[in-house]
Amino acid sequence: MVTVSVMTNSLRIAVAIILLPLFSSGCQQEEAEESPRRSHSSPVKVASVVVKEVQQSVTLVGTVEPWKRSLVASEIEGLVEEYPLNEGDVVQEGELLARLRTDTIDIQMKEALARRREGIARYRKAKFQLNRTKALLRTGTASRQQFEDDEAEELALHERLTQLESQIREYQDQLRMAKILAPFAGWIIEEHSELGQWVEKGGPVVEMLDLSHVQVEVPLPERYVNGVKLGDSVIVHFDAVPLIEFSGTIFSIVAQADPETRTFPIRIDVPNPEGRIKSGMFSRITLAVGRPYQAMLVPKDAVVLRGGTEFVVVVNEGTVTQVPVQLGQHVDHSVEVTGNLSEGMNVVVQGNERLLTGQQVTILQ
Repeated sequence: MVTVSVMTNSLRIAVAIILLPLFSSGCQQEEAEESPRRSHSSPVKVASVVVKEVQQSVTLVGTVEPWKRSLVASEIEGLVEEYPLNEGDVVQEGELLARLRTDTIDIQMKEALARRREGIARYRKAKFQLNRTKALLRTGTASRQQFEDDEAEELALHERLTQLESQIREYQDQLRMAKILAPFAGWIIEEHSELGQWVEKGGPVVEMLDLSHVQVEVPLPERYVNGVKLGDSVIVHFDAVPLIEFSGTIFSIVAQADPETRTFPIRIDVPNPEGRIKSGMFSRITLAVGRPYQAMLVPKDAVVLRGGTEFVVVVNEGTVTQVPVQLGQHVDHSVEVTGNLSEGMNVVVQGNERLLTGQQVTILQ
């Protein structure tokens, strides 16, 4: 039994002698790997926390309405002889929309012009005769009755000429109204007549929209109505034009609330020189409400969301610290934050995704 025990101890000593160098080598390797890990410094870019005056903003949805909408009608009745345009066409102010047949008016105009030429000739003759009779009356060779007859004739012919002039102007006006022109530059959105169709006086011809600038109607909640005023600038985005930011101006605040929604309609004028905005589009409006106040801002890229928590990474003497924050409103490319921060602190804006508190960093210029 003693012999077996001695042999077992000897075996254990031999195994220990063999494994000891291997164990020492492994420990040295782990220490060698851990050392550079502790000394590794991550490169980052930083920006400063700033404090500036901001104003609370709210984003609402609205609907685009044309600046002008007109159902263009005919001022006279007649047969459509020319109808050159179609739905979707863009027209300029004064461009021809439709032309009515004017054969009858042309004939009446020619007759009236002929009667006027005849009337002018007869009036000139009557006036000459009146002047002659007046001269003879002074010498006693013409009677008072003859003078009065000539004077009445001259006056009657003058009144007849006046009536003919009025009639000619009426025919000219009818010829003008036979050309139905665009009242403003815009888009034709609906046709209400066609070639060869009879149009009644006041009958619709086309419907037009002016989209050179548009008005966006927005239902403003009651709590914001005293925070906006006429002339305020707003930012407008359209889902159909996602890459462009438009600016507009409040030009109307309706003082009567919708009894069901308790919202006040406001209207915003948005310039549309390139015609990208169309009537009926869905829009999102961002407008400032309330009084300005001082807020702490950081770049949007400084905010990290991890595990349901939002934080920024503050750099102090090459070491980082995660500081939880609460987000406020967005201001241009920055965001309002509240937390254990102060103006001038450096926060990481690039390379902050995997940083942990206590880690060493190198700030890149």
